[in-house]
Amino acid sequence: MMRWLGRLAALLVAALLLLAMQWTTPLYDEMIAAIPSGGQIGDTVAARKFTIRIETIQFARQLRFEAYGKEEVRDTSGLWAIVTATLAARSETMTVNDAYWEGPTGLLYSHSNRLSGVRPLLAGALLQPGLPRRGWFIFEIREDQARGATFVAPNAGLIPLDSIVRVRLGTGGDGALPILDSLDLDRTPGTIE
Repeated sequence: MMRWLGRLAALLVAALLLLAMQWTTPLYDEMIAAIPSGGQIGDTVAARKFTIRIETIQFARQLRFEAYGKEEVRDTSGLWAIVTATLAARSETMTVNDAYWEGPTGLLYSHSNRLSGVRPLLAGALLQPGLPRRGWFIFEIREDQARGATFVAPNAGLIPLDSIVRVRLGTGGDGALPILDSLDLDRTPGTIE
């Protein structure tokens, strides 16, 4: 009888250990997830292949710019978020194809593809080592996603176990959000062509 109780106790302990291992073992997606590198506005944040420094953020309800010889106007029912940044490749030629605005509730907004012809866009720009490039990532977001947001690049879903930058874009704050009615991108200072 004692031998039978000893075997039953050993079996229960083994079952509990296996159950604990199952509950505490991360999922496969978590094990190969991107390695975050974080910072805030003004910091130079380094990923494995590039560095980024976010300088300013502007919000506008309308964008104006000249493209292909004529003036273009883009309206939105939300806000345009214009992120001025400097990107630099670290050791090899590369592009940062994806960038995201992650709102405070976790909503992800990809950079806008409605701005064809704007010259200093950084999404998809070719980066050469030792030649930093300054320009914009422009997002079309809901107004309630402007405060407490995070800039995320590149798309972590494409390269397992690679690095990803996460830059906090300011604190929540209670004051009025500085929103321009219209922003002329051709007259916005700070970009190099």
